[in-house]
Amino acid sequence: MAIDLYCDGPSPPCRTVRLLAKSLNLKLNLIPTKPGNGDTLTPDYKKMNPQHTIPTIVDDGFALSESRAICKYLIEKYGDKNKGHFTKEQLYPTDLKRRVTIDQRMDFDLGALYRRISEYLTPVFTSGQYGTAALPKLNSALEILELYLAKTKWVAGPDVTLADFTLVVSISCLEILSFDLTSYPNIIRWFTLAKNTLPGYDEASHQGVLEFKDMIDSKLKK
Repeated sequence: MAIDLYCDGPSPPCRTVRLLAKSLNLKLNLIPTKPGNGDTLTPDYKKMNPQHTIPTIVDDGFALSESRAICKYLIEKYGDKNKGHFTKEQLYPTDLKRRVTIDQRMDFDLGALYRRISEYLTPVFTSGQYGTAALPKLNSALEILELYLAKTKWVAGPDVTLADFTLVVSISCLEILSFDLTSYPNIIRWFTLAKNTLPGYDEASHQGVLEFKDMIDSKLKK
């Protein structure tokens, strides 16, 4: 039975879940859900997810929201069941230090990098202009990621982990809009590697980020 995923193509958190599912060889039943159209505010949806957010999955009657929680759930439950491209132990190891490093990188993404990216991009939808006031903190977050990647091949160590899925989606939002990343060669090296290594990247993430670019372009004041 396929897992229901309530999602919207351009949404970064939704793309993260879809990208991970590709690596786990999981079949998802995609249910288009646009918060801007009120799709998440119906009584049935709010009963399923009181936060009325996307993504939300329903797996055999079990509903779960928040992309990082969803990803951890999918890895724990299905990581070694479907002959995926990476094992459960590779993506989210049981070793404490390796696991908390992955958690730290994802917390950094959520609380710093992705947050600053959002603060830079979200004003486009209301004012037609980038939130340039967010640039100093955004560049600071990029500098931190650059330093992490100066020490390791992947975001949280020598191998692909769950952290790479969340962060590649965040960086894709900047890369598609031609944000200047030339000061961050380690990020560019890793991002290129991730796009070419994570299975299904074009279908699960890149198509959505192209839609995201179209949305941004349509709102920018010329």
